[in-house]
Amino acid sequence: MARNEPPVQLSERVYAITGAVNSAIVVGEGGQAVLVDTGQDSDHGRRLRRALDELGLTPVAILNTHSHADHYGGNDYLVRQYPQAVVHAPPFEAAILRAPYLEPVYLFHGAKPPAEMTTKWLQAKPSPVHVEVESGPLEVAGLRLELLDVRGHAHRMFAVLVDDVLVASDAVFGAATLERYPLPFGQDVGAQKAAHDVVAGSGARVVLPGHGDATEDVAGLVAANAAAVARAEAAVLGACHGTSTEEVLARVGDELGLAMDDLPRYHLNLCTVSAYLSHLRETGRVTARLAAGRLTWAAA
Repeated sequence: MARNEPPVQLSERVYAITGAVNSAIVVGEGGQAVLVDTGQDSDHGRRLRRALDELGLTPVAILNTHSHADHYGGNDYLVRQYPQAVVHAPPFEAAILRAPYLEPVYLFHGAKPPAEMTTKWLQAKPSPVHVEVESGPLEVAGLRLELLDVRGHAHRMFAVLVDDVLVASDAVFGAATLERYPLPFGQDVGAQKAAHDVVAGSGARVVLPGHGDATEDVAGLVAANAAAVARAEAAVLGACHGTSTEEVLARVGDELGLAMDDLPRYHLNLCTVSAYLSHLRETGRVTARLAAGRLTWAAA
């Protein structure tokens, strides 16, 4: 969406700020508002502020669905503009919002990450988290919101149900995003599959994914995401012939046509492949073997 394009109204109370990553503004009582995710950086934060000004709203809460940098990078700007805004995030994820260096660290196996992995794409500016929230009802700004547990893409993540609109964050991706990224990022594949069921069963009329267009074809959106996960899972399983994790990644990359020409993208894909390997081992479909200092994976 162009920077001067108005917010997209999804319902009486929900507006979407779309782009490379999507955010939402939920209209509360008395000119109050709740922000759901704040985008990659201060530029996205400024877009949210302009939209709030156009709507005559003041944010009293920010809900960060999870701790990936592109979903809370606007916090630093917005918290300074609106010091009254109370930041909410799930436990575990809140630790990363407060200490963003943890994201490139865990992607680089716990070691000091190379400089390429500490840019804003993987490491946003720190944000306070005033309230750590679990799934369930949340009352804020005169609203009763429902936070749905959709962990999987991130270790702890929620979607926000407002009346008949589901701000799904990265529980699901739009079709164009799935086409561009055929290995959808995930940290817990079993939970990722369960999150698809949560979205399907939410009763929402319209779903706003974290990346991609809002849609009323909820069943079609969920089916496309489930199919992408199934293709990725089959590719990982098919690559397990006594091969190392990196060899599995290379074979999956060839099969799915993954672009891995920089360190951040390589490690994001490596993390996702590792999540699939963990899930496949947990469900008894692959075995892990350590021999001669080498970890290999084979179909069970």
